Amino acid sequence: MALALQEQMMEDAHECIVVGLGKTGLSVARHLHRRGISFAMTDTRDQPPGLAAFRREFPHLDICTGALPAQWFAAANQIVLSPGVDTRNPAIQAAIARGAECLGDVELFASANRVPVVAVTGSNGKSTVVQLVTEMASACGLCAYAGGNIGTPVLDLLEKDDAQLFVLELSSFQLESTWSLKPRIGAVLNVSADHLDRHDSLEQYAEIKARIYAHASCSVVNRDDGFVMKMKTSGMVTDFGLGRPADRGFGLLQRGMHSYLAQGDHCLLSTDSLKMQGEAGILNALAALAIGHAFGLSMENMCSVLKRFKGLPHRLSQVGESRGVAWFNDSKGTNVGASVMSLRSLESNVILLAGGIFKGGDLAGLRSAVARHAKHAILFGQDSDLLRQALRGAVQIHSADTMRDAVVQAQALSVAGDKVLLSPACASFDMYENYIARGRDFESCVRELVL
Repeated sequence: MALALQEQMMEDAHECIVVGLGKTGLSVARHLHRRGISFAMTDTRDQPPGLAAFRREFPHLDICTGALPAQWFAAANQIVLSPGVDTRNPAIQAAIARGAECLGDVELFASANRVPVVAVTGSNGKSTVVQLVTEMASACGLCAYAGGNIGTPVLDLLEKDDAQLFVLELSSFQLESTWSLKPRIGAVLNVSADHLDRHDSLEQYAEIKARIYAHASCSVVNRDDGFVMKMKTSGMVTDFGLGRPADRGFGLLQRGMHSYLAQGDHCLLSTDSLKMQGEAGILNALAALAIGHAFGLSMENMCSVLKRFKGLPHRLSQVGESRGVAWFNDSKGTNVGASVMSLRSLESNVILLAGGIFKGGDLAGLRSAVARHAKHAILFGQDSDLLRQALRGAVQIHSADTMRDAVVQAQALSVAGDKVLLSPACASFDMYENYIARGRDFESCVRELVL
């Protein structure tokens, strides 16, 4: 609290309060400042990321760190939340009850943006699909930028004067405080249990995801996902899924011994041509094709991108192979659904490395997938005991204190034909700054100890 007292300029009234610093908070501050809107900044962390940059850029603006000052919230008419801030915070709830407007950076973006938007959400695969669509648009000669939950904050995209398309990855945290975004294309890729430590139920989580369709000119849906198919869509509807496509939808067709990505009855590209791994890679490719086609992108150019796209780091990416054992980094697998999909993609003889902070989800589903596809599970992190209880009897279970320990054990347990998979089914914050740091540690250990 000492820093908070030093930072806070004790003014009692501010029309607008920005809650949460970091990359998004800084982008909000710059956006409001450019438009001459007076605001103050607050963050519950004593040393939030971006604090030094904020003080350099806005030395005369009020900032309070270490607590949310009740007197500020009692007077504010508008509260701008960073995605990581829980709206259930008592100070925020009291301000909302008093009539204060509570919104996020995406809502600010929606009111100011004039560039066509493709908006993508889902429990898994959204970063990959956003990157694919961005590269497909670029291959078609459009000046396209990706942002939102991936890369550049949405408000910083507004400074891209040459932009012809924004491709946004939107999380449930961002959609929770957004209501007027009007994307040209809106897509929900899938819904599985995630962030239930933040949302009250899986149904509420799905309802928040569905907001992306509210004002979309075209809705892209996953016809294999029950939650998505129950959502209210708007505009033209295009679908994708792993089965045979109907009409102009996207899916798979079998021709002889080969499987093809297809639209309706028209084969587009052999699944053997994809560099992305497994079922997850195929679904992501189909989703990107459906989105790109709805936007009017060239099918030839989109297929060319798919043939060269290797996927994103930390998303079921192969680190290497030694002694006939393949090692895969899926550190982005931070929920049960993602890890189940990765296990299915690798099919059999998997040695699973999992653990961290469990965010809620179907542990019975994880147990079933592990029993079917894995031969060992090496567990680590804060909630390893919870995972151990769920997986007991389904697989041989081992414990590790560190990533290095987990890799050493996996190497000792593995034989030719095995696949070692880091897919934690949990968040990383008990041991790492983020999933990227976790994945890099895994790759570093594998390269040092195995390859």
